[in-house]
Amino acid sequence: MRVSSTGFVTPSAELIRLAADVPAERAEMAIAAACVVLGEGCREATGAAGRVRLEFWVAPARADRAAERLAAVLAPLGGTGVTRTAEDPGWQTAMREFHQPVEIDGRIRVRPPWHPAAGDAIDVVIDPAMAFGTGQHDTTRGCLELLAGLAPGRLIDIGCGSGVLAIAAAKIGHCPVWAWDLDPVAIAATIANASANGVALTVACRNALVAPLPEVDVVLANLTANVVEPLAERVVGLPLRAAILSGLRPFEVDSVCAHWATVGLEVIDTRIGREWGTVLLERR
Repeated sequence: MRVSSTGFVTPSAELIRLAADVPAERAEMAIAAACVVLGEGCREATGAAGRVRLEFWVAPARADRAAERLAAVLAPLGGTGVTRTAEDPGWQTAMREFHQPVEIDGRIRVRPPWHPAAGDAIDVVIDPAMAFGTGQHDTTRGCLELLAGLAPGRLIDIGCGSGVLAIAAAKIGHCPVWAWDLDPVAIAATIANASANGVALTVACRNALVAPLPEVDVVLANLTANVVEPLAERVVGLPLRAAILSGLRPFEVDSVCAHWATVGLEVIDTRIGREWGTVLLERR
C-alpha cells in the first residue's frame, strides 16, 4: 500500500483478492470481524444458496497470512472456502461501485474521494482502501447518528479504524480529538484521512485497556463487547459526560450498559438493529 499525493491511502496495482462465502444471516457480523482483523475494506456480493460472498484485497506479501486470519475469523460464523486470486484490472471499478456516500440525518455525509461533495451536510471524505469504517456498516452509522446530536467537547475515538468517527467529530466541533487503535494499518489510514479532510487529530497506536486515557468529555468506542465493557473502569476519575458505545450484539447491550452504570453513566439513546446495537450514555 502507499499514500497518494492527495493524502488518501490508495491500493497498489498488484493485489490478491481473498474471497469466502458466509451464511447470509451472518454476513454483517462476518464483515465486521473480517475487516477488523485484516484492516481492509470489503465488497459484498450474492453467493449461492442463501450465502453471501465477501471479497478483500491485500498485497501479495500479505496474502498467505491474511488468508489464514480470514479463515480463522470466519470459520465460527460458517465461513467456508477462502480463495486467493490475482486481481484483474477491473477490481478498482468494482470497489468504486460498491462504496457509495452515506448521509446521516442530513447533517453528516461520508463519501469516498471519487464522489463529489453535495449539499450543506458536514463533508467527511474517507478512502475505503484500508481499515474498516466508511460509514456503511450499521455500527458506524449508529455512532454517527448519535454523534450528530452531541454537544462538542474533548473526545477520544478508541479503535479508530479508518478515522471516520474521529474526523466527523472534529468537523462537528469536538476539540481536541484523540484517535487510538492497536493496528498500525488503521493508524496509517487515520492519519492519511485526517490530512485529506484538513482536520487535526492526535493519533496513537495505543491500548486503551492499559494506557491512561487523556482528560476527555466524550468517549467513542466502536469495538466489541469484551473490550467495550471493561473500558468503563478506565474512565473512572475522568470528567466524562458522555460515551457512545457500539460493536455490540443486541443481547450484549443490557450487560454493557449495566456495567457502565456503575461508573455513573446511564442510557440516553439507542440504535438497536437485528445484528448490532449502539448506545449513547451520559453522566447522571
